[in-house]
Amino acid sequence: MDGQFYLFLIGADDLYLAHPIFPHLIGTDIKDVVGSDGQELGKEIAQATEEGHWVEYLWPNPVTQREEHKAAWVVRHDGRIFASGYYTSDIEAGPPPWQGADPREYTVAYVQRAIDRYERDGLEAMRAYYNSVASIEGEWYLFATGADDIYHVHPLIPSLIGTDLKDVVGSDGYELGKALAKAEEGVGVWVEYLWPHPVTLAEVPKVGYAIRRDGMIFASGYYPAPESPEAGTKAYVQAAIDKYKQEGLEATVAYYSSRESIEGQWSLFLIDREDLVAVFLVAPGAVGLNIEAIKVPSTGFELGKEIVRATEAGHWIHYQRPHVRTGVILDAHAWVIRYDGLIFGSSYFGEPAGD
Repeated sequence: MDGQFYLFLIGADDLYLAHPIFPHLIGTDIKDVVGSDGQELGKEIAQATEEGHWVEYLWPNPVTQREEHKAAWVVRHDGRIFASGYYTSDIEAGPPPWQGADPREYTVAYVQRAIDRYERDGLEAMRAYYNSVASIEGEWYLFATGADDIYHVHPLIPSLIGTDLKDVVGSDGYELGKALAKAEEGVGVWVEYLWPHPVTLAEVPKVGYAIRRDGMIFASGYYPAPESPEAGTKAYVQAAIDKYKQEGLEATVAYYSSRESIEGQWSLFLIDREDLVAVFLVAPGAVGLNIEAIKVPSTGFELGKEIVRATEAGHWIHYQRPHVRTGVILDAHAWVIRYDGLIFGSSYFGEPAGD
């Protein structure tokens, strides 16, 4: 990536091969991609020839984190489509609107914007927009059902579309779907439940808000930050160091390479004495690479060079990383510390609480 510029690559079968902003698109058909305004931009891109052509459409800008007008040059070579583009909007980058906002107030406002869009543009336009990645704002996304409680919007887990909200049960047995379905016309309900964290995909507490309009459910939610995320991050890293002291490197690598080691939003990254990645659970493809070469794919931030600066005193790194399913940018805060020549680290997500 170079600022707003990045390459997306599509195979001869029109399936995505690479997309640094939205890696969840890899393996899906470009022709199925529809913009938030209903434009079948994927089909226009798929018409690329060896001469190439321009396609204009709405798409999230990785710099401003907002949906903007984009012009992309798409060309076929050896059957594959090579494409990149630039954004024509003059919106300036700045802190996202949810940063610093009260999460409950922001949740209610986000849901109300979805209702307003439905009333202004109609049901089909609302569904098209909120099933697109353009609608996701940080950790906020809409999930919605018809009056029959059947999902018709869920951009994070689209496989839920067509299923009954009331059938959704948490891993702890809590019938969260039935609780959300108690929402009434004009009277919202708040429900606390376990749901996959947007980065680690491990279950963590979530607070959801749901309200009905014309019988349909409109809902969103947020992940409450731990009371002391810095302390929790440091404690998680220290536990890894303690395991290394007691059981050695091989056992530590084995354990922290398993999903069993994830605790809510926390997972470990571990760098060996030769600066090679030994553990990086949320980015397993990085294992074996020199840490200094590691960059955050959506922003180009040289995370590895910051990690390798770790000393025995430890330090914080504040950066942004993409949601593993949607590519939407989230704020991350990593604690890294060197022990016995190894670097141990982990991150929490959300606004920084302090160094």
